[in-house]
Amino acid sequence: MNERKDPITRIVDAVANTEDVESIELEPPIAEVVDPNALETLIEDSTASELEVQFAYRVNDIVVDDSGRVQVD
Repeated sequence: MNERKDPITRIVDAVANTEDVESIELEPPIAEVVDPNALETLIEDSTASELEVQFAYRVNDIVVDDSGRVQVD
């Protein structure tokens, strides 16, 4: 699977792992914080070599880069 695929699922999994909870326990739903379609399109269609999308979700700062890598701080 290409790492650029399904960034929302990877974000949810990364946050749940960081917070040591099940992904279904995360509130609010990620789609209420960031537009999943816009994020996926931005990452998949990017021609930028150093693209980073940053946003806050719950108590975490999320960074998704042009390769689709997700970082949760």
